[in-house]
Amino acid sequence: MPSRFTAARWAVVSDDGDGRWRLTVTDEADDELGTIGLGVEGSWEPDVEPHVRFVLVQLGLELAGSRPWQDDELGHHRAPVLPLA
Repeated sequence: MPSRFTAARWAVVSDDGDGRWRLTVTDEADDELGTIGLGVEGSWEPDVEPHVRFVLVQLGLELAGSRPWQDDELGHHRAPVLPLA
């Protein structure tokens, strides 16, 4: 796993409008470790969420829990992440 993501604790996905989505990986203090623009258009489910999972695996991360996604106070999709075993 890339060393910059060893401290990753959250995946935060925001809708930038016009079919643009952004994935931000943050640490426990919500400090940004990296941001990736997702070239996928459509609604969160069923279009975007599977792509987010794929990108997280490429970063060496996986979602924690069976229903990890929650909407935060800013309207972003947020889920806890763990390093791949």
